[in-house]
Amino acid sequence: MKLNRKLVRLGKLLRPLVLLIGITLAICLVTTIAYLYSAQSSPSGKRVIKGIGDSVVITFDEADIPHIKANSQSDALFALGYLHASERSWQMEINRRLASGRLSEILGNETFKIDRFIRTLGIKHAAEQQFDKYPVSTKRLLQAYADGVNAGNANLGWALPIEYFLTGSKPGHWSPTDSVAWMLMMALDLGGNWHKELQRLELSQFLTTKQVWEVLPPFEPDEPVTNVDFAKIYRDINLFNPPSDSSNRHSNAMPVTEHLAMDLPGGKDGIGSNNWAIGGKLTVSGKPLLANDPHLGLSAPAIWYFARLDAPGMNVIGGTLPGIPAVILGRTDKFAWSFTNTNPDVQDLYIEQIDTINPGMYRGPDGLLPFKVRQEIIDIKGAASINFIVKETRHGPVISDSYERAKRAINTDRFALAFRWTALDIENQSVVSLLEMNRAKDLDSFKQALRKNYAPMQNVVMADTDGNIAYQAAGVAPKRVLHHGLYGTAPALGWEKQYDWNGYVPFEQLPASNNPEQGWLATANQRIIASNDPNPLTADWDLSARYDRIVDLIKSRDSHDLEYMKTMQADTLSLSSIPLLELFKTSTPSHPLGAKALELAKDFNGDMKVDSAAALVFNAWADQLTRNLFSRLGYIFSETYGDRNYRGALLAQIRNPNSPWCDNPKTALVETCLDASNDAFDKALQYLSKEYGDDPKKWSWGNAHIAISEHRPMSKVPLLRKLFNLEAPFPGDSNTVNVGRLELLRTSNPYETKQAPSLRTIYDLSDLENSLFIYQTGQSGWVQSKLYRNMNPLWAKNEYLPLQMKPENSKRQLELVSK
Repeated sequence: MKLNRKLVRLGKLLRPLVLLIGITLAICLVTTIAYLYSAQSSPSGKRVIKGIGDSVVITFDEADIPHIKANSQSDALFALGYLHASERSWQMEINRRLASGRLSEILGNETFKIDRFIRTLGIKHAAEQQFDKYPVSTKRLLQAYADGVNAGNANLGWALPIEYFLTGSKPGHWSPTDSVAWMLMMALDLGGNWHKELQRLELSQFLTTKQVWEVLPPFEPDEPVTNVDFAKIYRDINLFNPPSDSSNRHSNAMPVTEHLAMDLPGGKDGIGSNNWAIGGKLTVSGKPLLANDPHLGLSAPAIWYFARLDAPGMNVIGGTLPGIPAVILGRTDKFAWSFTNTNPDVQDLYIEQIDTINPGMYRGPDGLLPFKVRQEIIDIKGAASINFIVKETRHGPVISDSYERAKRAINTDRFALAFRWTALDIENQSVVSLLEMNRAKDLDSFKQALRKNYAPMQNVVMADTDGNIAYQAAGVAPKRVLHHGLYGTAPALGWEKQYDWNGYVPFEQLPASNNPEQGWLATANQRIIASNDPNPLTADWDLSARYDRIVDLIKSRDSHDLEYMKTMQADTLSLSSIPLLELFKTSTPSHPLGAKALELAKDFNGDMKVDSAAALVFNAWADQLTRNLFSRLGYIFSETYGDRNYRGALLAQIRNPNSPWCDNPKTALVETCLDASNDAFDKALQYLSKEYGDDPKKWSWGNAHIAISEHRPMSKVPLLRKLFNLEAPFPGDSNTVNVGRLELLRTSNPYETKQAPSLRTIYDLSDLENSLFIYQTGQSGWVQSKLYRNMNPLWAKNEYLPLQMKPENSKRQLELVSK
């Protein structure tokens, strides 16, 4: 009886709590239903909008591509801005804040360092100055687009994308200069030579110039573009801080969290693309075929949003970048175009000598000069605002005050590192070029529009329905002369005029080709030299493995069709792995799984298929071999192995079986490259057996090589990562045509990839309605929508969707009507 009375009393006590929990759950359920009902995740119907000139009809085809039909170009771009905000509001907000150095206002201290660096570069400041010089007609179009973005955000109402609730923020005001700033951020992402310059400076603390070149070799190992002994120059001026001492190479590592917090755009090996055009004499149809796959960071949502713009003087369909009012890559009804990164050296670091008596002055060619200074204030969520001073020299902003790696390497009491970059020039009008490209009537007028592209420089491969194929490098790059000065390979002395830029390469001297006799054109970030200028645009070209494979595939048959273009884009034979296969297969691991692994490796030819166990063993072995050779560099290796894959350096060293880099400095013995390989094989098998079990036949490359499209910033939140990120097993490696660059020491799984084909397109110039596209997420940026992720499995399997101007069916329609 006593027990029953206790249970009754307990029930009475718990009843209010149960009721409260029930009410709370009911409120949550009702709120969730109301949110999902109210969220404008698939806009349709009629919307009365203030700011639009005339009504615009938007029809969404079965691939969810909006076809914008407008009576003026300004209304078409207003509608594009409206759609960008409706579908990708959070993505645009985070991009706007990134380009303005204002992430910390909503994300807190974790993003302060990147905000400070972007403020130091002055991205938004440069965008405002450049916009002031834009033609009035372009300013109006940019304003129309911005008005559309703000109208789209306003129409979202209270049911904003969930990221706003999670961060306690709201959409900010979009201005025309935000579009210009985002174009500069794309140029920063596709640049990165300055990172290699800084690494060569860091290595010079411990190595000779010859050894530095062994770690970061020139494109032609026996033909360096400069003979300057830069390591000696740095030591002679006592540049380094702390003093050069090999014992310090392990002691200056930044904490991992600090290193990742400065994960800046650009500076990574493999940021590039593939494109090729095959002329009619080599195709089944007798008309050209054009293919393109840009290799950019994988994000969720993707950086691309496909749309068609149909207005008087403008009829174009293709990939847009939310934030920029134009089709970046695409086609008209008469021609198509594609981009890869030319990867010119348009960024140089300069060592500026600070006057020790008056630190507000620095040494110029003819005496002391004052630093230009400006104050910046960064507001930080949950913390006090931080004020700091940005300094500029005659070369550009001083980055050594805001970038930890630069600050760590040099004595900042006596020196500063200044950053010279073409994209910051006030003359930069690249958005003007994009808009003129979208208005081009034919290839000739399209090529004229390319003359106004400034940054980033691109390899533009084009084709038209008349049967023409063409190539043009478009953008600006400083003039350089082989074997004169440093050729942009390492930081230069800022007070010596010989290192100053002396104008830009004229457009007429940039690499170009029209209807070549061979019948095809291809670029894959390889070295390209103009016929009338022997001086290369950079000393830091990518390995030519992807380009060489594309050429092999083109030459392997006399006639090509659309299906073969798909096969080429899916190719996973890694030519950069083939020189390593002999050493791989002749290794003698002592690990218990060694015999089974060698049996798998016996027939491996370098094809990185998703279901290949041998590909996994090979990549783990090559990873460990790279670490064996170069981990002696300490923090300089550990902080960059991932941004750099060191494949070029590895290939160069194993040509000498007794390379000193193969010797383990921690042992008394002198090891050969075969010894280093055997040890690497054992380490690889130890890692693989721990991660994937003890039966190598059950291993596969796709188990480890996962393509991850990361959400910004929810990928950093463990509980939300699975909801917002997209993942898929993926073939290829860092140097295959179907690329999947390995993250290596950047992540806990060294073989995952976050940089792969961000988009694939194929254009059939015999009938452009046969054109195809795919990218790795979906059109929507709303995480609860099936269109957030619907393309991911198609992309992973190299399948496609139609890219048509005249689709047979439509899914929904949206009409924007003037208020």
